[in-house]
Amino acid sequence: MQNKTKQTNLIKLLLGQGLLLIAFSSYSVVLLYLLVQQYHVSARVLGSFGILAALPPALIAMGAPILGRIKNSKAILIMLQVIATVALIIGGSLLLTNQALILVGTLYLLLSIATTISGSVEIGFIPVIFQEDEAAIEKSVDLQYFMSTGLTIITSVVSSFILLAHGSTWLLWASFISAPLGIGCYLLISYVPNANLSVINEEADAVDMVQTSSYFKQMQTALYQFTHTMPAFLIILFEAILGGITGLLFELLPLTMKELGIAVAFFAIVSATQKVGDLLGGALAPLVKWSAPTFFACDYLISGICFIVITLPLPNVIRLLLLLLAGIFMGMSGNVFEKLMYRSFNVGDIAAMHALTTSTFAFFSVISYLAAWVRVPTIMLWQATGVLTIVLGILLISVAKINQTNAH
Repeated sequence: MQNKTKQTNLIKLLLGQGLLLIAFSSYSVVLLYLLVQQYHVSARVLGSFGILAALPPALIAMGAPILGRIKNSKAILIMLQVIATVALIIGGSLLLTNQALILVGTLYLLLSIATTISGSVEIGFIPVIFQEDEAAIEKSVDLQYFMSTGLTIITSVVSSFILLAHGSTWLLWASFISAPLGIGCYLLISYVPNANLSVINEEADAVDMVQTSSYFKQMQTALYQFTHTMPAFLIILFEAILGGITGLLFELLPLTMKELGIAVAFFAIVSATQKVGDLLGGALAPLVKWSAPTFFACDYLISGICFIVITLPLPNVIRLLLLLLAGIFMGMSGNVFEKLMYRSFNVGDIAAMHALTTSTFAFFSVISYLAAWVRVPTIMLWQATGVLTIVLGILLISVAKINQTNAH
């Protein structure tokens, strides 16, 4: 009976995530399109909207103590999804009627806040609906990652065609309809409370009654657990550093192509190659049976070599194949990284740990984007990133050897 419930919950979870992803992705496409086409905004205004999207992930760590004490995660999660959907619908309506940008921006910030917090709450909700069954959780991670990557690519392509053929109104209506349907799927998720989780919650309540820690004390405790869970913290730190830098590299890809003497008109093909690699990596990730340090060490060594060799005078077909290979490992690493979170932290703490992880990634993303102000050829950035990636891979090999020695 429990296995059937888990299977049903998995289907509802994937449907809910897929529908919400379509809604929020479509809205983002329309927002950028109308800001340029209808509002004729400057680059500074576009950058301001980028800051509105990045601010909540950067600050989510401040809510770690609160997220770690959430008991009814389903109710909180759905409430956040409703807030995000209301912000999306009202914001979309304001866009269609060409209202003041300050109002559109405020609702976009609210949407970003709600989706950022719900992401951390959902991480804590998933182990509960699967009764802490590691196999079921990892299966859900495999399917979630593959689905989200595939849907992101499909949504981007379909959105472009809809904008060209019918304009933004149809796309906005698709997001207006898709979001409530996604919430409906989450409402249908049902599960039998886990006795072990009940005991954990009762013990936590008892501790709260005896000892009332200040917010800063709770924050300190959460940070201590986050930074002292090894090798998870080391991998999170490395992934945040490299994630920020590679994000910048792909933003600057048109400039890199120009420096390499490749027609910028081929940018769409180059970008699609990386995304296809990401999708293939998500499909191949379930086959990975290595420990996390071993996998990420291998990932970094291969990706680092690819980043360096891409900048060498080679046929463009070879460069595309190297980019595809790097994309495959990036896709696999995203999947393995999510599993690492579930394996490394306790169920009761995972929402708080996810919030701290999100802020760590946002921090290094901002730092990396500041590097764009340094006037150096982007080819040098690719080469430096390759060298750094290889160095981090070698460090992880040392960690993997230490873990193997301790295991024996």
